[in-house]
Amino acid sequence: MITNPLHNMDVTSANTTAFMVVQKLFPAGFKVEGFGSDQAISGDSMQVTETRMGIDGKMSAGVVVNVIPVTITLEANSPTYAYFRAIEEYQNTSKKLLSVTLTVDTPSVGQRTVFVNGVLQQAPSMAGIQKTLQPTSWVFHFESKAQVAV
Repeated sequence: MITNPLHNMDVTSANTTAFMVVQKLFPAGFKVEGFGSDQAISGDSMQVTETRMGIDGKMSAGVVVNVIPVTITLEANSPTYAYFRAIEEYQNTSKKLLSVTLTVDTPSVGQRTVFVNGVLQQAPSMAGIQKTLQPTSWVFHFESKAQVAV
């Protein structure tokens, strides 16, 4: 087996790919593309424990279960923008949620992350209009994730 001597320092994100499946609307899935130039996919921070300090100075802590937030930032002219807008419009019109699965492959670190049982939680009303149209950020909440080496 040939190993890549640069693997330990490779943090390239340009070859990251993402694929989304939306049950009922896009069951065959689609490639997520047209990311923002400074931001693409962000696994947002989440509280994993709750801590308290008793009046006697002793700390108590417990694991808390949370949704897993993921923010996807798209350029205003991204082909994925129409897919995300269709998810939002379907949910608004039908008053029904759509189940989302997101798979993100990051070759530079040899990792695949699969987010399952998610929903579109936040959508922009429109792209910001400035000197040029601004990127849009879309927040999805997932029930669980799995990370595997690829």
